[in-house]
Amino acid sequence: MAIFARINGKTEGFNGFGRTAQLVSFSKTNITQAEADSVVQVVQLTNSITAIGTFEAGVTDVLYMLVEGPGVTAGANFGGVTGVTAAVVDTFAIK
Repeated sequence: MAIFARINGKTEGFNGFGRTAQLVSFSKTNITQAEADSVVQVVQLTNSITAIGTFEAGVTDVLYMLVEGPGVTAGANFGGVTGVTAAVVDTFAIK
């Protein structure tokens, strides 16, 4: 549990109970920068992106993201990006 200090020096615990996080993979052979940008924009419409895995444009075949929010729906041609397939690797519910 993280501790935050207020200006007056008082500290309080912070929790994120009730949030959901997903580890999501986006797969396509040699994902381009434009395709990665499009995927990020679609994900950000309803989620917060906590982390993005290592990515090299034109080389990376699987892009991983850790997202918080309602989540991502798995499927082909994710967000209208031809050939990009989204898969939910794991879901974490903080209770």
